Amino acid sequence: MNKNYYCVILAGGAGTRIWPVSRQNKPKQFIDLLGTGETLLQTTFNRYKKFIDVENILVTTNLEYADMVREQLPELSDDNLMLEPIRRNTVPPVTWASAEVARRNPNGVLIVTPSDQNITDKENGVFSDEILQGLDYAHRHQRLLTLGVKPTRPETAYGYIQMSAKMAPNIFTVQTFTEKPQEDFARIFFESGEFLWNSGIYIWSAKAFLKAIKEVSGYYNEIIEDLRVHYPTSTNIKDIVFDLYSKLPHMALEQTVLEKVENVDVMLCHFGWADLGTWESVFNYMDKDGQGNALVNNSKAVLNDCNNCLVRLPDGHVAVLQGLSDYVIVEEGNVILVCKRDAQNIIRSFVNSAQLDLGDEYV
Repeated sequence: MNKNYYCVILAGGAGTRIWPVSRQNKPKQFIDLLGTGETLLQTTFNRYKKFIDVENILVTTNLEYADMVREQLPELSDDNLMLEPIRRNTVPPVTWASAEVARRNPNGVLIVTPSDQNITDKENGVFSDEILQGLDYAHRHQRLLTLGVKPTRPETAYGYIQMSAKMAPNIFTVQTFTEKPQEDFARIFFESGEFLWNSGIYIWSAKAFLKAIKEVSGYYNEIIEDLRVHYPTSTNIKDIVFDLYSKLPHMALEQTVLEKVENVDVMLCHFGWADLGTWESVFNYMDKDGQGNALVNNSKAVLNDCNNCLVRLPDGHVAVLQGLSDYVIVEEGNVILVCKRDAQNIIRSFVNSAQLDLGDEYV
């Protein structure tokens, strides 16, 4: 395995759109969401360790989840567990991870990946081959590489990347990023053939990313420069990291960095991909019965005149449902969620209402 290649798994999210299975004290990345026998975090770790040294796999997560990561990933050393002092979006953990890789290896090239994706590899080896191609490309050209997959439907819950000039086989410059478009635009993007779904997987050399974020950092340029200069030799890593998290914006990578720099490309990938960020995306992944219903984890249900519903129940529980179409029915602990499948974008408001009206024990 190439010692210059690293993988950074982002595992600090709250996963509120998969409520009530995903809770504040145990979000979705630490759950066997699909009934595979592994949590999403374990599946992600095992996916990458096939071609990345375990010593070069880092996990970023919130302080409160440290013990769950240690329990679920016994192969991960404590030195590779990066504990975030404050919950933020992707910019602070990715910046910190890039600085850590640069400190360990000036020639380091890293994969940045979420911990809540389903990857299928019908043609054995396509996933690892394309990731390794991306690592080699990012190392040789010092460009920031995003990974995109061809849309199979006009999905409004995913981000889109518009391809432009061809740079290498299956690699193109990026013309635009669009985050979760309205349905009309999603349909235009899907039909045009110019857009890919943004997988949320990124590849770049540590030094290329740190250079890029410094160029676009604006008012927080000082903290980026302080990180770049002092982090490699500092004995006060915790202070530098806390400063980074307290000052960097609560924004996604696309908005903060990738939309503002010139050296960003996208690779058209051919492995199967699904973001498991919503019940709708879980529904799209699952096998269906003759009426289009999906029973997650072999949940037991009597479905009378029901179609296109998703059901997930605890072991030993049974749902008897009649006359439902396009519904999500999920029970976990002290909460039962029953809502239309297209309500995925307002589940966060359900969580907020449950917390305010009923108490923290329900979220």
